[in-house]
Amino acid sequence: MERRKFIKTGCSFCLLGAAGMLLPMLESCGTVQKTAVFKTEAKNNKIDVPLSLFETGKIHFVRAKGQMYDIAVQQHEDKTYSAILMRCTHMDNQLTASGNGYRCSLHGSEFDSEGNVKKGPAEQALKKYTVTVEKENLVITL
Repeated sequence: MERRKFIKTGCSFCLLGAAGMLLPMLESCGTVQKTAVFKTEAKNNKIDVPLSLFETGKIHFVRAKGQMYDIAVQQHEDKTYSAILMRCTHMDNQLTASGNGYRCSLHGSEFDSEGNVKKGPAEQALKKYTVTVEKENLVITL
């Protein structure tokens, strides 16, 4: 085999191998969060989220200025709401939405939509916040 053909063939195999390793990572990038993040501020340890936001979907992600982690806010079928801190209880990593729950990209912990552990290494459920409805707003108490 001549040198040029050998190098070309070798490089092709290297590129295919690298693409095979990177493809799963790139695929997950497109499905991290399908919903835009609602950005706001926390005042007196409370976050106001307009109820009108839920006209476009049952789950939204809230990012309060100065807070390290997003909050997943979900509207349930009975028109009640829940708010879960998107921080892995194993090693404090930001979680991403994954199917019907949340996933930690650091060590692979998985949580259901209620914040309960589905797969370790995390052993504790996610932190839940108290949520109340006041006029046209959902109020999350931190």
